Amino acid sequence: MATTKSTKRHASKAERQQARERAQERAQAALDRLGEGVRAVYDSERWESWLRSLSRFHEYSLGNTILIAMQMPTATHVASFRSWKRDFNRYVKRGERGIEILVPMLVKDRDEDADEDRRLVGFRVGHVFDVSQTDGEPLPTLVDEVAGGVERYAAVMEAVRAVCAYPVELVPDLPEGTKGFFRRGELVAIREGMGEGQTVKTALHELAHSRLHDGDPEGMPDRAMREVQAESVAYAVSAALGLDTSGYSFGYVASWAVGKTDEEMRACLQVVRDAAKAMVEDLQAAMAA
Repeated sequence: MATTKSTKRHASKAERQQARERAQERAQAALDRLGEGVRAVYDSERWESWLRSLSRFHEYSLGNTILIAMQMPTATHVASFRSWKRDFNRYVKRGERGIEILVPMLVKDRDEDADEDRRLVGFRVGHVFDVSQTDGEPLPTLVDEVAGGVERYAAVMEAVRAVCAYPVELVPDLPEGTKGFFRRGELVAIREGMGEGQTVKTALHELAHSRLHDGDPEGMPDRAMREVQAESVAYAVSAALGLDTSGYSFGYVASWAVGKTDEEMRACLQVVRDAAKAMVEDLQAAMAA
C-alpha cells in the first residue's frame, strides 16, 4: 500500500511522542541517581571537611546580609581580614576594598548576684571580604568542574537561547568562583572560556533559575532551596538530552540541602520533575526546528 502524506505525519508524530517518553524516562532515572549520589556525599570524608570549613564562617544578621548583597551581589563566602588569615590561610589581595557591615558593640554588666552579661550599646562599622578578594589555600569544596566536550554543544546552546525569556550572554569577567548567574528580569550570564560540558551545565542551571525564580521575591523559596531546584533540574535535563553526566557533582545539591526536612525535599522533587519535563520538551522542540 502506498504511503500517504497523512501516514507520514502520523508516523512522525508517533516517533516524536516516543522520543519525548524516552527523554522523560532518562530524566526520572537521573533524579533517582541524584538521590543516591547525594546520600553518598553525606557519608564521605569530603563532606565532613566541607562542613568543618563552613562552620568557620560566621552567621550574619538579616541587615548585614542585605548590606553585603548591596555592595557585592556576587559574594559567596565572606570573612574578616584576620579570619581569612587565621582560619583559612588566605590573604586579602592588595588594593581590595572591604565590604562594610555593622558590628555590635557589647559591654559587660556586673553585679553581685548575676553572672557576667553583655549589653548592646550601639554599632560600629566593620569590614569583611569575599573569597574572590583573597588568595591562598583553596577552600574545601564539594563542587567539581564538568570536564569534556558535548557532542551537540552548539545545538544545545542555541536551544537554550531560543527558549530562555532573557538574553543568554557569555561574560569574560565574572568574579572568581562564579560560573554564571540569573539576574531577575534581565539576563542569564555564563562565564566565558569554560569547557563545553561546564558551559552547558551552567546554562541549564541558570535557565532553570530563569523559569522557576523570576517572580515576586517574597513568594520565592529560600536561596538554598532555589539552588537545589535549579541544579536538580539541570541534571535531569542533561540526562534527558543524552548529555554526559558522569562528571556531575552531587555535592552541589548536598551542600544546599543541609537542614531541609523530608517534606521540603519531597515538595522540591515535585517542582523539579515538573520543571524538567517542561524544559526538556521545549529544548527538544527548539533543537528540532
